[in-house]
Amino acid sequence: MIRASGSSGGLGYRFGPILALGTLLTAWGCVSLEPLPPLLGPADVPALRQKVLLEPNNGRAHLELGAALMTAGRCDAAVTVVERGRILTPDDPLGPLVLGQCLEEAGSFDQALTLYADFLSRHGDVPGAAAVEGRRTMAFQTHARELARRALQEEEELAPADPETVGVLPFLVDGDPMYQPLSVGLAHMLTTDLALLGRFPLVERVRLGAILEELALPPERVDPSTAVRAGHLVRASRLVLGTVSVPSERDTRLGGNVVLESGELVEPALTEGELRQLLELQKEYSARVAEALGYSLSDAERRRMDENRPANLRALLAFSRGLMAEDMGDFAGAAVHFREALTADPQYGEAQQRLRGAVGADVVSRSSPGEVTRVGAMVDQVLAPVPETSLVSSTLSGAVFDIASHQPERALADAGSATPSGVVAPQDNRVAPSLEAILTIIITIPR
Repeated sequence: MIRASGSSGGLGYRFGPILALGTLLTAWGCVSLEPLPPLLGPADVPALRQKVLLEPNNGRAHLELGAALMTAGRCDAAVTVVERGRILTPDDPLGPLVLGQCLEEAGSFDQALTLYADFLSRHGDVPGAAAVEGRRTMAFQTHARELARRALQEEEELAPADPETVGVLPFLVDGDPMYQPLSVGLAHMLTTDLALLGRFPLVERVRLGAILEELALPPERVDPSTAVRAGHLVRASRLVLGTVSVPSERDTRLGGNVVLESGELVEPALTEGELRQLLELQKEYSARVAEALGYSLSDAERRRMDENRPANLRALLAFSRGLMAEDMGDFAGAAVHFREALTADPQYGEAQQRLRGAVGADVVSRSSPGEVTRVGAMVDQVLAPVPETSLVSSTLSGAVFDIASHQPERALADAGSATPSGVVAPQDNRVAPSLEAILTIIITIPR
């Protein structure tokens, strides 16, 4: 039973890249080795210019010319050519890959992220789109770190925090180290639960993580005073500082505080119950946090929030490990964990989306600029052995992002639920839009 109380306690990426993804391929099997598009470089510019002149309505020719110009360090010329190519072939991922890379090199991360999100929302199911998802994942992290550094440099001049904006810090985990990944997993779930309400402007979890990294603050060292400072740096007046306790002989507890800009603490009612009830506890905790923020949920909102979760604890733990690896830039490791989450819950749409982003980011990060024409096919080759889950419409996408005493719980975490671990056949090949493109939870620190 769940109980509540009022207090809380080099160019070398041809098949070098495939070898670099050995961990992934060991888990997934053989890679489909289809012929890759040709590499393009500065030497190809004259011939591609001639092709564009002879075939003015050939969108792919325009995009390839843009790619060759980009590799020659001529992004100014590449952008003009690529924009024309995107008009002719708007569903070709080469367009946003080239244009986005030029925007990133110019420091225009906001424009690049908007470009990636728009393409994925319209054409996320085309071949090669996962490479755009990977590029977006990398750009989002880079931009978050850039904003964090800038905020610290301009800390004294920052405008006051927005009175309505909310951020969720990593949870403090007390108990068995195997549950430490819940620090980011529970923070992510609470953030997306609150996003479903459409009531609070929210700071994305990755942005808060970048601030804590710049401040050299691990979760266990965050207290109300440091939370207030972190909130000021991201212009959030209210930060949730959550805790999860998984003791060896007592019930699991979710608690913590909402830290206001003034330093005042608002304490949501603690929720506690058996570990096997953690997903239910988390939903109750999300509702209590919303109430502590001054919002009363309707029955329909509670139902939508309750549907925003994986099927079992094993899937949540694997997904949480994937988020931790992704935050550290270990995209290959993150992909392995997201795949584990899908094995535990084949219908876990967000894990499928994160898997595409992680594989895309790993391949893109190991590729040279000259491989931009083939990176989409390379990502698809790595993903090919991974069956698509049935991406049913989820509440989230509709919103817009061994210790002896624990043997029963460990069995639950290791075995998952009664849902078979075998992969189900897909009903279709659609890909849900990017989480960050769906959730309106990103705020930008003023320059």
